[in-house]
Order: sequence, then C-alpha cells, then structure tokens
Amino acid sequence: MKNVIRASLYKMFHDKALRICLVGTAIWALLVSVMLTWAADGEMGLSDPWLLAKYWRDFISYHSINIPLLTSVAVLLSAEYKDQSWRLWIAKGISQLSYYFTKLLCALTLVIMISFIAILTGAVFGVLALGMPMSGLFVLTMLKFFAGQCIAHMTVAVLGFTLVFLLRNGDIASCINMLLLVFGTMVLSKLEKAWELGEVLTGAWAFGQFEYATFGLGIDLMRLLVVFVSYLAVCSLIAFLIATHRDVS
Repeated sequence: MKNVIRASLYKMFHDKALRICLVGTAIWALLVSVMLTWAADGEMGLSDPWLLAKYWRDFISYHSINIPLLTSVAVLLSAEYKDQSWRLWIAKGISQLSYYFTKLLCALTLVIMISFIAILTGAVFGVLALGMPMSGLFVLTMLKFFAGQCIAHMTVAVLGFTLVFLLRNGDIASCINMLLLVFGTMVLSKLEKAWELGEVLTGAWAFGQFEYATFGLGIDLMRLLVVFVSYLAVCSLIAFLIATHRDVS
C-alpha cells in the first residue's frame, strides 16, 4: 500500500497538469480579489474587522477555491481513465479498494495545495493592494481559517473524485463536477427544506461553510470534521458498492 501511495503522489506531483492547475488557482484567486475591489462601494478599508470578515466571506463565496478544486480533481484524476492506464494498476494485483484510497489521498492533497494557494493569493493582494493589517494574531487566525477551509472543501473533493471513480469518464465527470458547483447547494437546500432538516448539509457545504469558519472569531473544526467524515463514509460506501458489481478486466 505504501508503494502505491508513493507512486500515485509522485505521478501527480510530476504531472505538468498539476502545475497548470496551481498557477490557474493563483490567477483565478487574484481575479476574484480584483473583482471584489471593483465591486466595492468606495474604499474597502480592510483595517475594519467587519470589512475584513466581509472580504473573506465574499472571497470564498465567489468560488475562489471551488472552481479550481473541482476542475483540478476532474483533470488530474480522470486522466488515467481517459488513456485506460488505470487497468494496469488492477492488472498488477492492486485492488479497487487500494486504488480508490490512494487516489482519494491525491484528491485530499489537492485540497490542501489549492486552498493554500488561493488563500495566500487573497491575503497577499489584500496586504499589498488594500491595506489588510498584518500581526501575529492575524497570521494565527489565517492559519485557523486555512485549516477550516481545507476540511470544508474536502467534502467537495471526496464527492468530486467519487464521481470520477464511478463514471470512469473524464469528460462526463468534468461536466457533472461543474454542474455540482452550480446547482449543488441549491439542490441540497431544497431537499433539506422538504425534509425539514434545516441546514444540516448546506450549512457545512463548501459553498456556505464560512458560517462555521468566521474570520477572526475562531473555527468550529469539529463540526466541519464530522461533516467531512460523513461525506467520506457515504461516498466511499456508494463507490465500493457500485464498483464491486463492475467488470474491470
């Protein structure tokens, strides 16, 4: 298992597509920051705690992490299904369980890298262009904010990769991932209202998770962690049940 994980991570880190995805993440995050500046009515004044919190809420809600994350998951993790090289893994005696687990680790690694680059880009732009205050407390809060973002967005990565794994078609998976981005929150919200569940799912869905990672007020990491583990368990169970009934030879 260790060799399989090392091989998967090595392949991903040496893939040119990964560099393109990471650079694209920084560019997209910068565009989001610039767009927020243009949309602001007057000077943003991020020295004000309320305006600073609003900047980060808007930065996340404009899909600064979601779009590059779902795109990267679809591009990087569906490549093996496009060229059918994934069958070589199975032919070498690697079980579907091991394959799913190693690629899932790759997807979660992507979450950390993309979240870091997006948030760092937003912070650098805020400091250099908007006068965002810098202090030891600010850095500590940013680290907590980054941790919360990683956990929250892992739910999207798990669901996105599960779609890639089940469909085994890069183009279709990419389209469905983008549809998830556009309609995922809306559909879940409607279902929750119909079932009178409140906002159990959408409250921690990555498109609305800033409610549990309020900048400057701490992060409810345990709640986000529970939601992530729930997504991991449900998506993995569905994937395994369907995969066991498929012919992969």
